[in-house]
Amino acid sequence: MRNMTCEYAVYFKLLLLCGYTEELQQYIEDALTEQDPLSDVILELSLIGKDSKKMLSVLNKYILSFKDSDIDYDKTVFSLVMSFIKKKYADEAMPRKDIAELMYELAVHTERYFDEPWQTMYFMGDLFYEAEVGYIDKIDFLNKFDAFIKDEICFSDYPDVIPQESFFKRLLRKLRIIR
Repeated sequence: MRNMTCEYAVYFKLLLLCGYTEELQQYIEDALTEQDPLSDVILELSLIGKDSKKMLSVLNKYILSFKDSDIDYDKTVFSLVMSFIKKKYADEAMPRKDIAELMYELAVHTERYFDEPWQTMYFMGDLFYEAEVGYIDKIDFLNKFDAFIKDEICFSDYPDVIPQESFFKRLLRKLRIIR
């Protein structure tokens, strides 16, 4: 059991903002049995019970005690978030659509969604929808989705996703060729 670091606090804050309290509760339970002495933040969290708003308040107060530049969002926090997502994906605990929506929410809450690796998470929900309705190639998207989940390969590492040509565009193109 590791002590609560600022990165763990940000990770748990992100999960709480998205409605996932179980991870933090398990962390607190483990800390109560394994840490001696208990850190102040763990002690305070353990006294709250299951009130996610109060837990969020405690985590925010703890995070504010650090400089933002001291928090490693792009490696440590991202790695923690990805381990959570990978577990949900591997256990088939959530459908792809829900995972894509969760990634979008997580990225938004970091406020770093225009920079990789968070940018890929941010666009995952929209791209999933676009693949479902046929605007982009579904197989191409699913391959990228799986590559991101399994190997953390960001969209910036791939060539641009090319929109699938609509039936009408193909028809017009063929009519122009025939004339």
